[in-house]
Amino acid sequence: MGRHDVKSATQARERPERKRPSASSPLSPAPEKRVQPGAPARDAPDAPPPSGRGKLKWPVRPRLRRSLELPDLNENDAAPQTERTSRSPRPAEEKTPDRGARVQGAVAKSVPLSKTEREKPRPATPEPRQSVSAPRPEKAPEKREPWPVRFLRVVLATGICALAAGFYFLWARQSAEEAMPPLFMPQPYFYEEEQPVHALLLWHEKVLTAPSGGTVQLAYGGKVAAVADDEVVATVLARGRTTTIRTPARGYFLPAIDGAEDRWDYPTLWLGSGLLPKAPELRWIEDLKPLDTAVRAVGKLIYLPQEPRAIFYLDLTDRLRTGLERGSISIRRESKGPKWTARVRVYVKYGDERAKVALDMPYFPMDMALSREVDFLVCSDEDAGLVVPDSAVTIRRGTYGVFELVGDRLVFRSVTGKPIEDGRFFIASGLSAGNPVILEAANAEEKRVRLW
Repeated sequence: MGRHDVKSATQARERPERKRPSASSPLSPAPEKRVQPGAPARDAPDAPPPSGRGKLKWPVRPRLRRSLELPDLNENDAAPQTERTSRSPRPAEEKTPDRGARVQGAVAKSVPLSKTEREKPRPATPEPRQSVSAPRPEKAPEKREPWPVRFLRVVLATGICALAAGFYFLWARQSAEEAMPPLFMPQPYFYEEEQPVHALLLWHEKVLTAPSGGTVQLAYGGKVAAVADDEVVATVLARGRTTTIRTPARGYFLPAIDGAEDRWDYPTLWLGSGLLPKAPELRWIEDLKPLDTAVRAVGKLIYLPQEPRAIFYLDLTDRLRTGLERGSISIRRESKGPKWTARVRVYVKYGDERAKVALDMPYFPMDMALSREVDFLVCSDEDAGLVVPDSAVTIRRGTYGVFELVGDRLVFRSVTGKPIEDGRFFIASGLSAGNPVILEAANAEEKRVRLW
């Protein structure tokens, strides 16, 4: 039952008693402070005059005091004894503390003990304190072990440590031998040999001359041009007469000569094994200038179509030797450019490492007509294989080889190939794709390795 329920029950019990006043116990004020029913109410005594200190208090009119006789119930169900209980008004200055303050005060006054402290047994009598000045008990002298026992103990400890160290070094050595060495996965690669060569060109040409000296006017202003058959390429003005120079066939017209037109032939260039001669430089014909009276040449015509012949020396390899024997090799004008197949007319080998080759050029652009010398690349056939670093290849018994990881074992494999650029080695055969190889093969050996 809560506080409000008790208060309601008390008020309900007091109401009928107020309505039915008993004759034996009439309601009357306390004897010490009895008030007559008909007496007028008296004012409260005059308050002292206000002073300059404190608060100003107004006169308070006293209330009528009510008395109530409450029955006193004994254990023997005796007659209730009337007792007059009076309540005096509470002064205005006094304030009732709130519930929170009362609860905090109660908690501060009584602090309950924990369960552990309540169950902790308390000693019946305090333990006596020892005196600081009391003499300490003397310890009995320890008995020393004989020296053979101590020596045997030291020997056993040393032997155990040495045995443990030996097992550790054996384990470390075996782990190092079976540890996975650095590996490299071979990459697929298409290899072809490219050899730069310097060649001399031979073609069919004709020098165009004027019938007489005079001032020449070039149709193309002193530039190389592709002309048709019977086309006017120059006009010569001499003694008030104009003479036109026409082409006898289709080809490239060069308004220049080099002086080697009559002696630049195949027998001169092919015979012999010495160095190839150097091509002379072109001498250009100036436009609107008098012609040379000794030659009277206005230029030369290189006939088209034709396949110029190139003569050069070539360093032989297995693949290039195979191409020469086949009668055709591949050439490029520049690296990574388009590849052309050229027909080999003739070649002469000088030992096993060098050959002199004459072939028909598969192309003849206009810029090639500006010089009798040309540079290009001779290419071998493409060969598919694998590429690995140079350090992964070693030499055993005069052959190249690598250490291949097959399962959990390192196996030596003999391979064929050759070193290429950028510190790599091309393997043409002998190594299967998909198996890694040892990165450092110089000190490797065939053994079993631990994969995990």
